[in-house]
Order: sequence, then structure tokens, then C-alpha cells
Amino acid sequence: MATRLLAWWFVLTWGAATNMLTAQQAGSIDLTGITPRMSLRRPPVSAGDPTDRHATNQESHFCGPVAERPDVLTTLVSLDRSEYRLDDEPRFDLRITNIGSKPLSIPFSPHLADLQPSDPAAKFAYHELKIELFMGGARWGINNGGFVKLYGSEQHHGTMLLLQPGEWAEILGKGHIRPVERAPVATDPVKRMYARIQIFDAETMLTSTDSATVEKELCLNQKMGQDVPVKLVSY
Repeated sequence: MATRLLAWWFVLTWGAATNMLTAQQAGSIDLTGITPRMSLRRPPVSAGDPTDRHATNQESHFCGPVAERPDVLTTLVSLDRSEYRLDDEPRFDLRITNIGSKPLSIPFSPHLADLQPSDPAAKFAYHELKIELFMGGARWGINNGGFVKLYGSEQHHGTMLLLQPGEWAEILGKGHIRPVERAPVATDPVKRMYARIQIFDAETMLTSTDSATVEKELCLNQKMGQDVPVKLVSY
């Protein structure tokens, strides 16, 4: 009996140690020095086309069962400073970790234009990852720290990053601090910053003057990592 218990303990211990050893960084990207290619090509103008340009964007957030959602840990690892003013652009280091039991693919290219097909009139599908910075006090938080986006498609090699269970992606980016309501700041001043992510399945279609994008959120079981202490000065 003692021998069996010892063998069982060894298997569990070895399995946990192996998981810790195999957990690793799957990829990293530094967006602070990149100018994203975002301008999409349009079909040529035809007789009778309207002259005014319009753009519509529709988001849906219908989540399935909790048990079917990917499990991720979003951690704001560090910031470049501990004090900021309005309109500052905080540089951040973010980590997205797959803490679930299944592989997870995330968009990992800053260039949406690279995913557009050769025919500018063709509807095209892609994935979008949005990273938002939140600032807040002890009892509130708001996404006024700016955001960055990454894009990807299975049809475009190198634009998606596969995270195996235990693996993480590192993203270096730059936000933009916007004003918050004075009421919460006056009673509960800014003292922390954290990050959240959203992943969307998107489709975009363009005409010579119009564009339409439909985005369906891939709901996550998202756990938040540490808050980073910050101070908002000269508010």
C-alpha cells in the first residue's frame, strides 16, 4: 500500500513539475515602433455611386455556456512610468496566458490591410484582438487608458499565434490617456492601471463609398492579473 501511494505521489509531482517546465512564451510583438497598415482598398467608383462616405460597425456579444469559453489570464506586467497626465501615452508590457486545457489561437499582426483579398469588393473574414488599458481607484475603473488592436486570419501565414495550455504571448504597446469624470477622481483618486482583452470574429465589406463591419465576440473566461500602481497628476 505504501509503495502504491509513493508511486501515485511521484506521478502527480512529476506531472506538475513537467507542466511548469514546459510552460513558456509562445511569441512576442513590440507595437511601439510599428506603423500599422490599416488603409483598405476600395472598388472603383461607378456611375450613380453616392458621393458621401459612410461606415457602419455592428458588434454582437452573445456568449455561449461558460464551460465552453477559453480560459485566459490577462496580466499587465509593467508600465514605463508611475505617474501620468492626460494625453500621455503609457508604454506597457502585457502578457496573455492560456490557462485552459485546450489550445487557443489569437490574432497577432498589427496590419489589417494585409488581410484584404485582391478583389477589394470581396467580403473578407478575419479575427481581431483588442487590448484596453483601464485606470481606476479603489472602487472603480474605466477604459480610458487607450487601446491597441491585432488582426489575423488562418488564410494568412504568420498572422495567428497558437497558445498551447500554459503558454503565453507578450505584447508591448502604447496607450493614450483620456479624461475621466471628475466625480470619482475627487472622492477616490486614480491609483491603479490594469488591462482587459476582447477577441472578435469579424467580416468587412467595402464599396466605392461605404464600408460595413460585423464583429462577433469570442467570449472568454478572463482572469485579471496584477494591478500596476499609478498616479494621475495635474488632473
